[in-house]
Amino acid sequence: MKKRVCLFLFVFFSFFAFSSETTGKIAVFNTLRLGKSKKNYKMTASVIKDFDIIGLLEVMNRSGVEKLIKELEIETGKKWNYYLSPYPVGESSYKEYYAYIWQDKRVKFVKERGYYQSENKEFSREPYGVDFKIEEFDFTLVLVHVIFGKEERRRRGEIFKLNKVYDFFQNSDSNENDIIIAGDFNMSALDESFENLLNHKDKIICVIDPIIKTTLGKSGLSSSYDNMFLSTIHTWEFTGESGAVDFSEEKYKERKESISDHLPIFIEVEIVKDDD
Repeated sequence: MKKRVCLFLFVFFSFFAFSSETTGKIAVFNTLRLGKSKKNYKMTASVIKDFDIIGLLEVMNRSGVEKLIKELEIETGKKWNYYLSPYPVGESSYKEYYAYIWQDKRVKFVKERGYYQSENKEFSREPYGVDFKIEEFDFTLVLVHVIFGKEERRRRGEIFKLNKVYDFFQNSDSNENDIIIAGDFNMSALDESFENLLNHKDKIICVIDPIIKTTLGKSGLSSSYDNMFLSTIHTWEFTGESGAVDFSEEKYKERKESISDHLPIFIEVEIVKDDD
């Protein structure tokens, strides 16, 4: 009997995702070559403005992040901040940065964890982690962008090692146990390659239901490539609310060009107290 590898949770799927005094929203967004591709920064900012913190993938340069920050401050009337990974990762023909942007009043940057380290190069783009705190809830947000490649076996090879990524960041600081692995995995979480991560002793689950399509195709929403993973033992602050922000409005080609070919995904967490 085939083993079920993903726990389905209550899903909130909407254009809006408001935070409250007792909860916060953590999001991840593949921005489609931020800083180099043609993009409407005002529209992009309007999609993510209600999140507390957003991890960004496919960031090509600092100027793209700064343009987005500027538009977010205009949209919200609030101060935003950002952090860019120290150098881009990838293969010689294509490299990208990871970035984090957040509402300055709500979120505190704690420390950089850096890139995942291994003896052999196990990822085309090594996962990257940073510690943050939303009010009283502190956590490590690890961003991952799994290689797409012409062959699925390359994707599965990287996904198969995600349990090692979790252990690396979990073991690097004994005082911080809330490890959130999130990003674009170029594979549905139902794929068997996730079993090493989902069978972890820390009872890790995927929190975006794979029934939700998170990429924009030519005529509709397409693959369920974007997800987040966390431990139900350690990260009890997760409220069970999660989803994706569908900004497409059935204008798939137009929105891909002006915003991205991926939807931002998010989770809600309690922020009034922390267990670490």
